[in-house]
Amino acid sequence: MSDEEVGGDARLPALLEGNKLAADACVIGEPTCEEGRHSVTVADRGSIWLTLEATGDAAHGSRPVLGENVIDRLYRAIETLRNRFGTRKLDLDSTVQPILDESVAFYAPMMGETEARSLFTSPSINLGTIEGGEAINSVPQTARAEIDIRLTAGVETSEMLAEIRDCLTDCVGITITNVSWSVGTVEPIDSPLVEAVASTAEELTGERVFRRSATGGGDTKNLRNAGIPMVEFAFGTDTVHAVDEYITTQALVDNSVLYSSLPQAPLE
Repeated sequence: MSDEEVGGDARLPALLEGNKLAADACVIGEPTCEEGRHSVTVADRGSIWLTLEATGDAAHGSRPVLGENVIDRLYRAIETLRNRFGTRKLDLDSTVQPILDESVAFYAPMMGETEARSLFTSPSINLGTIEGGEAINSVPQTARAEIDIRLTAGVETSEMLAEIRDCLTDCVGITITNVSWSVGTVEPIDSPLVEAVASTAEELTGERVFRRSATGGGDTKNLRNAGIPMVEFAFGTDTVHAVDEYITTQALVDNSVLYSSLPQAPLE
């Protein structure tokens, strides 16, 4: 889709809202196999994108004590958010636990088991952009930052946003100026669609296929929220989102065999 990565509206939402799409089930061909491990993605994470702005008092760089450096103020607020909110344990539904275990097993080889588990049991917080100041010899009086927060499927995002606002209340001179958010979604790990895709992939490869959550999110939310069962699966390479992203001929063949087999698979 044209703007899938940034969650725009000129894509799947437009088709769904215009009743231009009807489907019993959907498999998105996003590569889901990394470093020799195969997986079908059955869940995605919710997101909260925040823009924080800080204000303070300008001064000459030779007399910083007379001003209030808002870049420092802004970064202290981000650290407060990380230390207070980023370390909390999420309340996860019991139905998500099997997917969490599969996800940890899938991601552990690339980041370690502790980090893989923390990725799904606590919020992840990434400082995407930060900007401020006018010159090296002045104390800046305005600054802004954009922060990407991810939450495991099943977590009520609006409640988490309220916690974030409470967390930043104590940070002087900090204002949340823009917020966009989404709630993570999940396809039951034992659903016919998941079983059809996973078992077909296992027959083709002769190897284990993990039923795991994505670390991010995309069009999966729109389809599941519209009542269409869906998963992500495709054979590929370890170059997904890299500069020189490519796919092998064998992966294309395997994907063609798998996708052509699915219409005959039982989905009820």
